[in-house]
Amino acid sequence: MSRAELHTFRSIVEAELAYVLNHPPAKGWPSDAQGLANRFNRHWPDWFTFLSHPEVKPDNNDAERGLRPVVIHRKVSGGARSHWGGQLVAMMFSFLETMRLQGKNAVAELFKVLAPGRDPPLLESAQ
Repeated sequence: MSRAELHTFRSIVEAELAYVLNHPPAKGWPSDAQGLANRFNRHWPDWFTFLSHPEVKPDNNDAERGLRPVVIHRKVSGGARSHWGGQLVAMMFSFLETMRLQGKNAVAELFKVLAPGRDPPLLESAQ
């Protein structure tokens, strides 16, 4: 679809959703549906951004994929045993994922922070 078609489609989808939200059933929404309706109203400008801006993805699959290693680590290791340990693991995985997304060497970047002016040791090749 072209950008103009997506913009038109967004207008149609938003109008139809607004109609539904503004015309609840006679007995009112069930509590879970009311919660969803409230969420739609609170975040109205954000819901269909992907229709006007094709560079914005309609889902959060990248974020879910980014969390997967953390979840696997927690399941394998039994998780951090303290609040401090949990924070440390979160910071470590955040740093590693950021370096991966930026295409940088995590060890080299860590050396820049912790030992400015020093180069990281060269890894010996396995024999």
